[in-house]
Amino acid sequence: MRAGIILLESVSKPDSARRWLEGYLKAMGVEANTYSLNINNLDSMKDALDKNDALIVVGAAGEKKTVTRIAELLKLNLEVNNEALEMIRSYFSDTPNVPQDLEEKALMPEFSYVIPNERGPVPGFVAFSLTDEKFIAATPPRFEEAIECFELGIQDFFREKTGKKYSVTFALHFDGSVDNAEKLVEKLSKLEGNAFIRLDARFFGSQGIPIVSTIYASTPEELSESMSRIEEESSRLAVEVGGRILEKPKNEEE
Repeated sequence: MRAGIILLESVSKPDSARRWLEGYLKAMGVEANTYSLNINNLDSMKDALDKNDALIVVGAAGEKKTVTRIAELLKLNLEVNNEALEMIRSYFSDTPNVPQDLEEKALMPEFSYVIPNERGPVPGFVAFSLTDEKFIAATPPRFEEAIECFELGIQDFFREKTGKKYSVTFALHFDGSVDNAEKLVEKLSKLEGNAFIRLDARFFGSQGIPIVSTIYASTPEELSESMSRIEEESSRLAVEVGGRILEKPKNEEE
């Protein structure tokens, strides 16, 4: 499977968005290609869709011009999605400064799957073509929101295509410098192709730097074997780069 990642100019931290989405997709067995587009030149989105089985358009959710173009490419009508509109209204329910364009922010191609956004007002979506098996996913422009939309729902559509039904995310905590932690991530990533390994601040605890792995597999056995390899190699490579993996507290092991 081939997927195109389109980064609109409104995207915050585009390099991080590209690195994380490519990391996730490659761990699922998806060939990822990244494009940068100006919102005033969306015609090349068709070329990207022609070359890929699916697109992720980062920054498209809630942006009328881009959502309209997505609907056109998929040969779908545009509509105010009631589920999305309720989510947006709920987000602004406790503030007096409610934007006037809530319905515009809830525009999506018809038949879209709405993807929750727990960090911002506008949800993402996934819409399928009526003429073939291709689909387009859209996320908000903010890096943190885009990644969590992918994690909370968009990834499932790719996993269904690649057969990676099983997954696990876990953290090992590294006792050492950030530079050495990055070296450890680089070494581990070369060893385990079906895992996206990164530094992830959401897993920070009282000690150590979190080395976080998300593994995808077709069988439970494959998942278990990959997890064991990462745990074993992490301990060895941590010493090699000048640090160590901290032991898990007993309550975590249980």
